Formats: sequence, C-alpha cells, structure tokens
Amino acid sequence: MSDNLDHDDLANLFLNLGALQPPAELHGYAVGFLAVGGRVERQAWMKHCVELLDIDTPNPEDGDGLFAVYRSALQALASEELELELLLPDDDLDLDQRIVSLGHWVQGFLTGFAMAGKQRQSEGVGLDALSTESREALGDLAAIAQVSADQGEGEGGEQDFVEICEYVRVVAMTIYLECNAEGAADKPTGPRLH
Repeated sequence: MSDNLDHDDLANLFLNLGALQPPAELHGYAVGFLAVGGRVERQAWMKHCVELLDIDTPNPEDGDGLFAVYRSALQALASEELELELLLPDDDLDLDQRIVSLGHWVQGFLTGFAMAGKQRQSEGVGLDALSTESREALGDLAAIAQVSADQGEGEGGEQDFVEICEYVRVVAMTIYLECNAEGAADKPTGPRLH
C-alpha cells in the first residue's frame, strides 16, 4: 500500500493520541472525502483528524502519521492501477473483529463523503456526476456500515467478508472516478506528494 501504511502501527499511534476511533475509520474517511473531490492541505487535514478522532492537536511527528493516511488514500485512488486497499486489521485477527473494523471503515467513508460533498456543494459543484448505480451503492454502504460481529458466523463467513471488502473497494474507486473524471488533472490536488 502507498506510504507503507500499517494498521498495527496506526493503531498504536491512535492509542497514544487517545483516539476513540480505529484507524480503519480515518482511512475510510480520507477515501470518502477524496472520492467526492475534497482536497485539503496538511493543516486542514489535522483539523479533520482532531474533530473526527476527538483528540488534541498532534505533535508534528504524530501528525506525519495522520497525514500519511490522507496521502496514501490520494495516491491509491489517483493511481492508474487503481491500487486502493481498505486499511483493515490483518487476517490473524478474528473475523468478527475484522467485520467490525470494516463497518468502521465504511462509516468513515460515508462521513468523509458527506463532509466533502457538503463543501463541494457550497462551492457550487453538485454531485450530478454520480450515476444511479453509485447512488444505489451508497445505500448498500449505509447497510454495510451497520454490520455487527455476529454476522460473520457460519460457513462461508471468511469468503463473504472478502467479497464485501472487494465490493466496498470497487464502489469507492467508482465514485472517485465519477466525481473526479472531468478536469481532474486541472483540479488542485492539495498537497504535493513527496
């Protein structure tokens, strides 16, 4: 994954910051925010993180870790290979915990999507680019965000989880492509990626 994001490293960072939300939620938020065309500089991203994670303003080093989430999401979405991966715990964690983490990711995506969507509309840019299929897919995501740990029980739970993750990934990339297609190269993309 771009920027070498590691779920466990971020989880430790979040613990040190006293964040109540998991890393998956912030990554989902970044992807949702970017998917609808939102772009911010580092300082503005820190404000998003402080509000979303309910933390004090982080020191520069911790801020680097939080900004890496944004940069990684932007690089993955903008890559020609469409290399977006959901930032979720590794397979060595119980399936029920990974299911809950997926729910957090999707909740973050929807929150980021709504925040950037509101901002874009206030700038006079509507969400007309969104196809009917993508609007329906957002409804699917809202249902996935409500998933509970016990829904992974039974045969096929692992396979179902993998398929749902792939569906969420494809929906996120599709929305990004729809909302960032025309003039995307001319749009300011916020911070330069070094």
